[in-house]
Amino acid sequence: MTKINDRAGQINAAFIAAAETIRIQRKRAFEDQLWHNKQKKQPNPFSQQAIWAEYPTYKRLLEQRAKNQVAEHVVRGIASLLECPTHERNHLLRSAGYAEDPDILSGVALDAQIAQYQSLLDILVYPAFLVNQVWDLLAINQPMVHVFQQFLGLRFENIPEQHRNILHFMFDHEHYSARKLLNKGGLQWERVARSYVYSFQQANRTCQFESWYQEKITSLMQLPDFERIWQSIDPTIKAHDMLSQIQTDNLVYGLRTIYISESDSYTYPRIHAYVDATGTKPEHE
Repeated sequence: MTKINDRAGQINAAFIAAAETIRIQRKRAFEDQLWHNKQKKQPNPFSQQAIWAEYPTYKRLLEQRAKNQVAEHVVRGIASLLECPTHERNHLLRSAGYAEDPDILSGVALDAQIAQYQSLLDILVYPAFLVNQVWDLLAINQPMVHVFQQFLGLRFENIPEQHRNILHFMFDHEHYSARKLLNKGGLQWERVARSYVYSFQQANRTCQFESWYQEKITSLMQLPDFERIWQSIDPTIKAHDMLSQIQTDNLVYGLRTIYISESDSYTYPRIHAYVDATGTKPEHE
């Protein structure tokens, strides 16, 4: 028992050292921001008291009174309070003896994956497109060219790159006709939009403190209705209840969405393909 307690103590000490390093950085940055903006002094959300108010275990860890190894859900919760991006959250998980989350692909590794998926995209006979973590359309295949022309009246290559995003198409009513298209099919645009926003939030639930994710949300917030629907989503709702709506809505047009990923470690990039739900061949091959 003593050896177990000693090991737990060592792990807890490593974790609290890592957490305190990050916490102090956040605390100082918060104070610097107040000073820079000439704002009145405010309660610091990164003080020790603020952290242990949410997780009393933090105080016991600081005082070396915790007898058991800090639980993984506590590590993740503290990482969230400290607004840790993936690499910092993984540092905390590693210091506490837990498996790390997979990093988001970037740089050369991402380029290699995109090239691999592009080859697969080109041989698919169904309309399909390649998306990244924030649902930007990186490429489409020839059958999908016809879909854009038929349903949106647009040539994909003429769409500005900053608009090539699933949610942008859904909410930018001035330039794209997603609302009109869905209503024409007898659907409720808002129900579908809510389902898509929910799916987007769930797909990025571990990325909320990544700068690229925050930049994408800031951009989408400029679109009509996006902020209202974003704020209205209940993150605790069962995924099946929301995602089944998307499948039902697709079936109105005789389509079913399938997702193609060739990596066990990374969800994105991935291919979205629309296959004929009735089993017949696609209109455009």
